Amino acid sequence: MLLDKTKLVQNTVLTLFWVWCTFGFIAEEIAPFLESLRSGIFFLIDMAMMGVGFMVLKDRKDKLFVFSFIAITYWITCIHCGYDTLFYFNGTREFVYLLWIIPILRYIYNSRQAYEFVKRFDKHLFIFLIIQAFCVTFQFLKYGANDHGGGSMGNGFSGVVSMMIYLISFYLMKKRMDPDNYISSLINNKWLIILLFPTMLNETKISFILLAMFFILLLPINRQSLMKLLILSPVMCILMVVVFNIYMSVTDSQFDITSEGFLEAYFYAEENDDIVNWVTVLHERGEDLAIDGTNDIPRFTKYIMIPELTDYYTGHSITGFGVGQFKGGTIIDSSKFYKENEYLLRGSIPYGFHAFIQIGFFAIIYFIWLWFRLASMKTSPNIERGIVLFIIAMTLIVMLYNDFFRCGPICIAFFYIYTQALRWKPNENKPSLAS
Repeated sequence: MLLDKTKLVQNTVLTLFWVWCTFGFIAEEIAPFLESLRSGIFFLIDMAMMGVGFMVLKDRKDKLFVFSFIAITYWITCIHCGYDTLFYFNGTREFVYLLWIIPILRYIYNSRQAYEFVKRFDKHLFIFLIIQAFCVTFQFLKYGANDHGGGSMGNGFSGVVSMMIYLISFYLMKKRMDPDNYISSLINNKWLIILLFPTMLNETKISFILLAMFFILLLPINRQSLMKLLILSPVMCILMVVVFNIYMSVTDSQFDITSEGFLEAYFYAEENDDIVNWVTVLHERGEDLAIDGTNDIPRFTKYIMIPELTDYYTGHSITGFGVGQFKGGTIIDSSKFYKENEYLLRGSIPYGFHAFIQIGFFAIIYFIWLWFRLASMKTSPNIERGIVLFIIAMTLIVMLYNDFFRCGPICIAFFYIYTQALRWKPNENKPSLAS
């Protein structure tokens, strides 16, 4: 019997999604002996994703997108910056999923089994929510409310898992919403709201923005909804106050996270002197550059430091410093640039900073091009604008908040949901998760 290529692609994508999304928790809490295999397993996952991508790459414009990216990043990394091919190959793993998710989704959607895949993946996403509820609760009881609350992905993924919980729950809720009966739809799908609770257990501060977006964008985008929003706004304000107090109680936070002082310290330096000191360190260049690992330079400050880096390292203001600056250290050695600037390249990394450091302004070009390639999959006159707006808002948050798009198969779910919004079919949008 001939191997069904479509089923092979679908099964491989789902397998990669689950192995990547559950390995962390399993290795940390169930089978610690697996931890030593983490790098090897993630390498195999990346290679499998790349292999599937090559296998289904057919569209001429997709080929141009993929191969031009490979050619330009190779030139930046190996020719302009002088790194070897092995370093480049390892570094491109940072971008595997952004490159190959387009031809993979296009292949699946063009197959006869596209509808079955959508039903299947939606059920997997609901199972993902249930698993996070168990994992984050376990981590909270064991470690408290901190970065250990990364759900099935493990330590360090608290922000990523919270964002995915909101996005998946929002997407599944949208599929089951009756636009004329907002409140009854929320009640009928209460489990999708209840399954948001893990985001209050892992100290992810961005959850308050996502929670507000969740309920506002569930409303149909029209004039009538504006009146509903005004009517519901007092209820939403009360809900936010309740959630805020639960968060403060659960996390036992000593800081008012809504205060101007806290937000300034969290995203930016508390005082301008801090920036001056870091700039001084940057230019001193020596062994004493290593800063205490507990000192995580604020996110916005890292953007401010980019001109200082490009002034010091001439010739990189347009191209960046080559792919792979955030990888290495286990089998392949870290780059000289990383070693000299480790204090700046570790900790909380906004994705915009992460991409710009590696490929400079080409990151902007290719990220915009990526969205145009995804938009080319639109086949329905209907666009679910609520999901599109949620995706756009999340993308802007990622650019300023964390490195969500580095998280492998999580990108599969993210862009799958986005393309589903572009292929919206109202008559197919109320499936049962139990069926």
